[in-house]
Amino acid sequence: METHSDFPIAKSPIAIVGNLNLDVKTSLIGSGDGILADGETAVEEIYESLGGGGANTAVAAAQLGGRVHFFGCVGDDDLGDRLEAALVECRISAHLARKPTATGRSINLNWDNGCRHFISSLPNNRSLTVGDIGLRSLIESDCRQMLRSDVWFSDSMLAEGNRYLFEQVCSAGIETYMDINWDPEWSTTGNHARVCSRRQQLRSVLPFVHHAHGNERELQFFTGRENALDACRFLIDHGCGEVLVHRGRRGAASFTAADGWVEVAAAPVETVVCSTGCGDVFCAAHMLLTSLPKMDRLKASARIAAEHLSGMRCLIPRLGARSGIEGSRP
Repeated sequence: METHSDFPIAKSPIAIVGNLNLDVKTSLIGSGDGILADGETAVEEIYESLGGGGANTAVAAAQLGGRVHFFGCVGDDDLGDRLEAALVECRISAHLARKPTATGRSINLNWDNGCRHFISSLPNNRSLTVGDIGLRSLIESDCRQMLRSDVWFSDSMLAEGNRYLFEQVCSAGIETYMDINWDPEWSTTGNHARVCSRRQQLRSVLPFVHHAHGNERELQFFTGRENALDACRFLIDHGCGEVLVHRGRRGAASFTAADGWVEVAAAPVETVVCSTGCGDVFCAAHMLLTSLPKMDRLKASARIAAEHLSGMRCLIPRLGARSGIEGSRP
């Protein structure tokens, strides 16, 4: 094992398949009705970082000392070049398809009550297909774990690509993780039939998922259940091996058929610097801390996520003014 601080980090490389885009982030905004009204709101800082759940997880894993392969796509433009260079600067092996479209951007609004909102235009990530991923490179990369993040954004991946990816990776003996994050169509579409169809497409992947991540709200929406425990039971009944529940101020939990519900308290955080990417950091830590027993692994992952939240660890560094990575300033 290699170590980063007091945590044992796995030597085997990990693979992450997901979104890559530019994030424009705000420092904390005072919550209230005024933010939705005509006018202007001053914040202490607006800055840029690598974005996308997959890229966030990859960068956090690399910052923790992990060996990371990232698979995704960018547009054929200067921004795509800049983001690829930033991945490489973070010591990540980047396997990126170039698509005849623009590389995406996302604006991350962070309120001081812990809530956030994303305003995104992600044409490159929407265009991702399973053929862009380079399955042979993934399987032959000596990775023993793979995370599929940002599962909702590409219609092609949702329709058939995700299932094919997981089937092939499982057949190669690679342990699989899936982050069941928020489907943007849950907020924006009134087409109930389409939402149900998309849920069913992703549910077909569950028999090939060893570990599913998500926060309570995401898991409840995805399963149609009213509480996190019933959502976990649904996922296990549909073939998933373990569910990792991100519970915010209430900590984290694991649910399996054998052990049932196991939870740990949240690590204390005095001041929140930025809540964006906290779940991605938890995923990264959980993938790397494989040598720890379940409870210790949960506690350590929650602690690392809390250190990101408070600014104690620079796990998703900001982009420099030109092309590279700068350190974080809490």
